Amino acid sequence: MKSPWVWVALIAALLVRIPAITTLPIDWDEPIYMEAAQSMNRALYRGDWASLLHPGLNPEHPGLVKTIYALGFSLFGPEPSLVERLVIVRGASLLAGLGLVLLIARMHPLAGFAIALHTLHAKYSCQGYLDSIPALLMACAMLHGWKRKDAMQPSAMAVCGVLWGAAIAGKWIHGLPGIVLLFVVRGWRKRVGLVFISLFCSWLFDPMAWLSPVERVHAMVNHHQLYAATVSETSLWSPWLSLAGGGPAVWHPDVFPWSIDAFWLVLGLMGLGMGMHSSWGRMLAAWFFLPMFVFMVWDTRWPQHLMVVMAPLSLAVVEALRPLVSRASHHFEPSD
Repeated sequence: MKSPWVWVALIAALLVRIPAITTLPIDWDEPIYMEAAQSMNRALYRGDWASLLHPGLNPEHPGLVKTIYALGFSLFGPEPSLVERLVIVRGASLLAGLGLVLLIARMHPLAGFAIALHTLHAKYSCQGYLDSIPALLMACAMLHGWKRKDAMQPSAMAVCGVLWGAAIAGKWIHGLPGIVLLFVVRGWRKRVGLVFISLFCSWLFDPMAWLSPVERVHAMVNHHQLYAATVSETSLWSPWLSLAGGGPAVWHPDVFPWSIDAFWLVLGLMGLGMGMHSSWGRMLAAWFFLPMFVFMVWDTRWPQHLMVVMAPLSLAVVEALRPLVSRASHHFEPSD
C-alpha cells in the first residue's frame, strides 16, 4: 500500500456498506437477477445445457454476472434459500465494490474517500444488481491502459482487452469507457487488436452468446426496446439529478442517514475543468462525460447506470483539491 490512508478509505467504505448490506430491503431488480441465476443453477445441476445457453429469464442483459451468481448458488445445492441467494449476490457485489474503492484509493486516498462515501456506489455495491462487478473490471482496464499507454506491450493490451470484454459481458453499458481507452492507446494496430480481444472476450465470458452471438445480440436489443416502451418517460437531466440527489438517503434514511453526493459532484466537475490542461485530466473528462451523455439520451435512465462514472468522478475530486494537498499528494500523482 502506498499510504495508511488507503486503509482508512477502505475502512470508511466498510463502515458505510456493512450496515447497508444487512439492512437494505430487497430492491426492484434483485429478485429478477436472483431468479435468472437460480434458473442457471438448476440447469447446472441437471446438466441441462440447452436451458443454460438459451436464457428464458432476463434475456435483456448478458450473462457473466448472472453466471457468477449461479456458481455461487451452486455451493448451497440446487435450491438455495432466499437468505443464501442474498448472501451470494450481495456478497459478490460488495467484494467488487470494495475492490473498486481499493483500486481508486491506491491512485489517491482522497479519491478513495469520495467513492467510499458516495451513497449511490454504496447502495449498488451492496445489492444484487449487475453493476458492481463490471464497474470494477472496466476501471481496471482504464487505469491499466493509462499506465501503459506510451509503450503498451502485447501482454498489457491483452489484459486491457480481457478486462474490457469482461465488463461488456457483465452489462453492456459498462463497456462505454472502452471507447475512451481506444484513444488513450497509441497506434491503430494496437487499437484494432484491443477491439478484437474485447469483442472475443465479451463473447467468451457470456455463455448465453456462445451458440449464436449475432442472434443473441439482436434478441437483447429487441427485448430492451420492448421493455423501454413500458417505462415512464424521465427527464433528460435525470442522470445528473440522480448523481447529485443522494437518492439512497431519501429511499433508505435508516440505512443512509446523510448524503454528500452533491458535494462530490461539484468537486468532481471542478476537478474535471481544472484538469483539462493535462492528458490525465482530459482522459478523466472523457471517461466521465461520454457515459453521461449516453445516459442523457438513453431511454431507461436508471440510477444504477451511474456506477459507470463513479471511478472518474472520484478521481476528478483529487484534481479539484490538489492545490490544497499538493504536498500530501506528491507520491500519488499518476504519471502523465
